[in-house]
Amino acid sequence: MRVVVLGATGTAGRSTVPVLVAAGHEVLAHSRSDDGAARLSRAGATPLRGDADDPGTLRSWLTGADAAIDLRVSVPAATRAMAPWAWREYTRLRARAAAVLVDAALAADVPRVVHDTATMVYADGRSTPLDETSPVDARGALAANLATETHVARLTAHGGAGVVLRFAPFYGPDDEFSRALMRAARRGRVPILGHVDGWTSAVHTDDVGTALLVALTAPGGVYNVADDEPLTRRVLLGILADAAGVPRVRPLPGGLRHLAPAPLRSLARSHRVDASRFRELGWQPRVRSRRTGWPLSFAADAVAASASEPARV
Repeated sequence: MRVVVLGATGTAGRSTVPVLVAAGHEVLAHSRSDDGAARLSRAGATPLRGDADDPGTLRSWLTGADAAIDLRVSVPAATRAMAPWAWREYTRLRARAAAVLVDAALAADVPRVVHDTATMVYADGRSTPLDETSPVDARGALAANLATETHVARLTAHGGAGVVLRFAPFYGPDDEFSRALMRAARRGRVPILGHVDGWTSAVHTDDVGTALLVALTAPGGVYNVADDEPLTRRVLLGILADAAGVPRVRPLPGGLRHLAPAPLRSLARSHRVDASRFRELGWQPRVRSRRTGWPLSFAADAVAASASEPARV
C-alpha cells in the first residue's frame, strides 16, 4: 500500500514508520524540519515537506494513496499543561485539522483514513471494563477527540474505511512524558492524579506502530488500544518505586485535580480499558503489562543517560 503519514516524527510516528516500511508499504511521511526529514529517510520513508494544513498540498500528497494516517498532536509540556490556553493547538489538530484531512482524502478518492484519539474521553468507569460503547465524558479540549472521530466517520459514510484508534496513554523510554515521570519517580513523587485504588490502562510505545499496521486492514470504526493488564494506581506506584530503586513513590496531592484543565482531570478517572475488539483483528501487544514495561523503560533510560554523560578523564 501507498501510505501517507502525518505527524510522522512524533512519538506515535517514530513507532509507526519503521513498522510500515518493514511490512513492505510505500511510506510518504511528513516532517516540518530538515532533521526530521533526514530521520524519515533513514527509516526508509519518502519525506514530505510543505504545509500540512493547506488543502491543496494535502490533496497533492494524497493523490494515488491507498491510506492516510494522521498522528498529529500537540500535548503541552508539563510546565504549561495546567493552563487551559496551552491546549489550543491540541484542539485545533484534533478537530479542524482532521476535518481538512478528511475533506482532502474524499477529494483525492483515498479509500482509508486512520486517526488516533485517546481513551481519556471515557467517563469514570470505576472497576467496570470500558469497551467502545462505554459512556464518554469529553469536556474542554478532550471534546476535540470526539470531533475527530465524527470527521473520520464521514469517510466510512462515503464508502471508504474511516478507522479511529483510541489509544490508552503511551509510556516508554522514547516518550517525553515517560522520561519526566521516571526522573520524578527517582525523587519519590510522580505526576499521577487520582485515587490509588482507581484503575489505569496504558500502551507501550513499541506497540503503537503494530497497532497502526493492523488499522490499515481493519473495518471502519472506533477501536480501543491498550495492553493486556489494567492496573490500579496503588499497584502502579509500587512498580514505579521498584523500577526506580526507591522505597516509595507518591502521587500528586488530590486537590490539584480540581485546578487542572479537562485533559489532566481525565487522567484521575478510573479507566479499565478493554481492547479485546481490536485484538480480535490480530493485534497483540509485545509489552503486555507495565509490570515488565516500566522496568525495561527505566533500564533503557539509565543507559541513555549514561551514554550522554561526558567522559571523565
